[in-house]
Amino acid sequence: MKLENVKLGETYTLAIGKNAVEVTVTRVDEKGKITVLTGGGKTISVADAARLTVHREGRASAPDTNAPRAAKGAKAEATTPKGTKAASGRNVAQKGAPRGEGKRLGLVDAAIQVMKAAGKPMNCQEVVKAILEQKLWESAGKTPAATLYSSILRDIQKKGAEARFKKVERGQFALAE
Repeated sequence: MKLENVKLGETYTLAIGKNAVEVTVTRVDEKGKITVLTGGGKTISVADAARLTVHREGRASAPDTNAPRAAKGAKAEATTPKGTKAASGRNVAQKGAPRGEGKRLGLVDAAIQVMKAAGKPMNCQEVVKAILEQKLWESAGKTPAATLYSSILRDIQKKGAEARFKKVERGQFALAE
C-alpha cells in the first residue's frame, strides 16, 4: 500500500513478523510515519505503509509479499515444541570419558567419585579441577564449577534427606552418609 492511500480512522491489517494484526490509523505525520492503534489498545508507529493492507471483514489478511512459496502439495516442515527444537541441535560442549560399559560419566557422578577418594569436604572449584585432571569428564564450557554447584544444590533441594550431598559450610560440600 502507498502512503497517499492511507486514511485516518480506517481499519487496516498490519504485518508484524508472520502475524497479521487488525489496526486503526490514528495519525500520519509529514515525514510519512504512521501511528496505529491495535485492537488491544496498543499504539504502534509504522515507518513503511507497505506493511499495511486493506482489512477484509471476518479475517485478517496477510500482506502481499514477494517471498517464495512452497509448491502446491509440498510437505510442510514438521513442527516441534519450543523446548525440544532448541535442545535437540544444541551443542552443550560437555563430554564424559567413556566408562567400561560404553556410557559416559556425568559431572555429578564424577564429583561423587572424586569426593569419595578425597574423603573430606570440598568446594566446587576443587572438585572440577580434580575431575578434569583425572579426565573423568571434560568441558569446553566457561563455568563448569558453577554448573556443578547448581547441580549439587538442586540435588539437595529436591531430594532433601535422601540427597547424595550435604552442605557443610558456605561453598563446601561433602558426601552424605
